[in-house]
Amino acid sequence: MWRSALALPEPTVPPVWLHGDLKPTNLLVRRGKLHAVIDFGGLSVGLPDAEHSPLWDLPPEARQAYWDAIGLDDLTWLRARAWAVAVAVSGLSYYQDTFPAFADECLSRLRAVLSAATER
Repeated sequence: MWRSALALPEPTVPPVWLHGDLKPTNLLVRRGKLHAVIDFGGLSVGLPDAEHSPLWDLPPEARQAYWDAIGLDDLTWLRARAWAVAVAVSGLSYYQDTFPAFADECLSRLRAVLSAATER
């Protein structure tokens, strides 16, 4: 999966502002709808594919609903999945001893990516 991701063509869109840490703990929900996004410590400029990587923190049904609502193309989906893997692997190894709860989130994300490997 990783080797395939490395072989993907580069996006043709220009860099955009990125939150950089979109994950469930940084999303506030009110009455079942997204109300606010917090924690802009990872704010940067980069490729928009990265912002889709937290999709693998969501249940499969929510991922599918997102795909349907946004209309992501297959290449964007695959690059987002690669970002999900990269962030999870680096977070798992870096935080395993110092922030075990976050390392567990990373491990869950990796499991989700692997179990959903045939989705696209």
